[in-house]
Amino acid sequence: MSPRSMLTLSLLAVSLFAGTAHAQDVSPEELDRLSAERQEAIGTRDWGPPVAAAPQAALVPLGGHVTCMSPRMEFEPVYAGPGTETKRVGVAPSQLAVTTTTSGGWTRILRAYGKAAWIPTEDLQPWTSTTASPGTHCTVAGMRPSDGMILFSYPGA
Repeated sequence: MSPRSMLTLSLLAVSLFAGTAHAQDVSPEELDRLSAERQEAIGTRDWGPPVAAAPQAALVPLGGHVTCMSPRMEFEPVYAGPGTETKRVGVAPSQLAVTTTTSGGWTRILRAYGKAAWIPTEDLQPWTSTTASPGTHCTVAGMRPSDGMILFSYPGA
């Protein structure tokens, strides 16, 4: 018999002879009493006034004319350069920061930290939302300096 098989059988035998564990049977009233005793033992704590949130840094403008648009389909691939022979760098989210820079049927978009990617121009459409109220439109607000995310605003919401 192999050492592994012997170990398995030994562990099985030990588990058969081991006692079963029982949960404590404590009533809710007893738990409340124990909690009150514990609270009395540690006393009250003064955590001080609430800490105010740090002020948000101003958004970084993206420069140039950048508009909010949507991809034609979900999970539309985006590329490092204008063409499918360049590296695929991800997929397009539901709203895009689209620049006016084009090259041979491709349009440059901005991603986190202002990094560029390219998407076929024919795969872009005006921004659409399934949740926004009528009259709402999307604008590119800028880049949040803390994490480089491109932020959008929704006038008319």
